[in-house]
Amino acid sequence: MLNCRPLRILFLLQRPEAWVNIVSLWQFMKDSDDFHPIVWVLPYNFENEKLSSEKKPLMRKILEDGSISFDEWHGDFSLSDGDFDAVIFNHPYDRERPQALWFDCVNAVVPVTIYIPYGPVMAGGHKNMRLQFAQPTQIRATAVVARSEYERAMYGKHCPSGNSHVHVLGQPRFDHLLDSLEKPLPDSLKKEIAGRRTVLWNSHFSFTHNYSGSSNFSTFDILGPEIFTLAVTMRERLCLLWRPHPGLFPTIVRSGLLQPDDLPKLRQELTMIGIILDETPDHVAAFKASDAMLTDVGSFLLEFLVTGKPILALINPDGEPLNEEASQLVAHYACANTPLEIKNFLHQVVASTMNFVDFSHAQAEHLPMLDGHAGERVAQLILQLHRNEPLSEWYDVNPDMNLSAGIKKSTPDLQGSFSELTGELSPPSFPPVLGHLIRGLIDLRREKSRESAFKKKARRRINMVRTNFVEFIKLRPRLMSWARRLRG
Repeated sequence: MLNCRPLRILFLLQRPEAWVNIVSLWQFMKDSDDFHPIVWVLPYNFENEKLSSEKKPLMRKILEDGSISFDEWHGDFSLSDGDFDAVIFNHPYDRERPQALWFDCVNAVVPVTIYIPYGPVMAGGHKNMRLQFAQPTQIRATAVVARSEYERAMYGKHCPSGNSHVHVLGQPRFDHLLDSLEKPLPDSLKKEIAGRRTVLWNSHFSFTHNYSGSSNFSTFDILGPEIFTLAVTMRERLCLLWRPHPGLFPTIVRSGLLQPDDLPKLRQELTMIGIILDETPDHVAAFKASDAMLTDVGSFLLEFLVTGKPILALINPDGEPLNEEASQLVAHYACANTPLEIKNFLHQVVASTMNFVDFSHAQAEHLPMLDGHAGERVAQLILQLHRNEPLSEWYDVNPDMNLSAGIKKSTPDLQGSFSELTGELSPPSFPPVLGHLIRGLIDLRREKSRESAFKKKARRRINMVRTNFVEFIKLRPRLMSWARRLRG
């Protein structure tokens, strides 16, 4: 061993669901004489104390169940020169961390900084490109870990510092996914499914007016009422396994569609009508249990590809575009933006008449290093960076890769879609809280459909200006600090 001591590696962990992104890297380092990995648990979101308090017990349980030692951040934590040899960032947003752990503060005292994305990036749009490729962590990290040549090419296009610091190594989260898919399903989940054909539904949170001018990737209001209707009508043969984005329920409450006290009742009602609500930190069991998936634009659009099972991409016709890689990816999938398309898909799943699609080409393009050793490659990269050794060429990348964008979208009749679908299904009688939510979603989409094109365009322009202003501040730590103090 060239080092006189193991390298001290700091893992900054903010989200319970994010541990899967780095666990294989941590495991490799724990078993290696070259590394001494240390986990710091940070607030879920430093600017939201209530949410952070709610998430902390879940984070503790995940790590304690894995016999993983960790330290919880508190106000006395600080970093000094020589404390660590490298730090792993899994979340790029400085404003959601304590100021002492903003990227520039860490970068000043730790020689090697590594950014491992918290999930595959599928959505496009001006704001999302800034969030996913142009934060200080992504711009200035010693190295960014990329999953594919597509992802590296997007850094070349959208990151102000280009992509010379981006390395295609695969993503450690897929190491965990591959390993976990080999494990048996929990007995409790088997019991709930009860032998029915199972479809996973992944719904994004960006459906309210707040997102209608930017980052609106969700179809929850556009298609959600009909998906619930189909799930109840077909529940004898179909099990809807609903795994909402963690931000969906908070958005439902903030929008006034439901009150906080309604959520426990909603959970009980869903169980009563045969819908499984999956809010566990790890999504692998849901992947394994499902025969197919419906998903808004998001990380599952790519992750579920590992299973080789049918995928129906739900497209918001008024939403932001897919990014360059996602546009290539969905060419391999079925897509829908109307309830009838979803109905046809679900009936094929239940009847087992779905045409088999060979996803091997898509896997080779978008998951080229799907071998369970991404964590090991990241560890070797850190060793090479620390020793100033020539970097290994794990994957033949093309920095000038030409990416095309855009898929054709039809525009559904949002006003009539519910009655059109339920006319031949006989609308079910929903329990009270779920029924209230569905009526609110229908009202919301009707409001949106009445908005003029001019108003939508103006709001998008205003949001773009606001995004540019906010991102300008976030790239300047002094301004960020001043803005935080103003907000109290």
